[in-house]
Amino acid sequence: MSQFTVLYFASAKDASKTDSDKFEWSEGITAQKLTQLLVNQHPSLEPVLKTSMFAINMEYMDQDEPWTVQPRDEVAIIPPVSGG
Repeated sequence: MSQFTVLYFASAKDASKTDSDKFEWSEGITAQKLTQLLVNQHPSLEPVLKTSMFAINMEYMDQDEPWTVQPRDEVAIIPPVSGG
């Protein structure tokens, strides 16, 4: 069975208490389905995901365009960053 990897950064890493997870891939994993999958795995991620960006294979995904996760994709969860 094919898998995909999710990488967590900053507050997403803190909320999930890990830097990555592997998930079994299935057809039709959209942004909405991925979000639900991640919240099911790590409930504390829910508030973080509401303000985070997704990147797949190091390319930011447009929040207004539909996209799906493919086998062997690397999905990064990138929360907003503050700094100075």
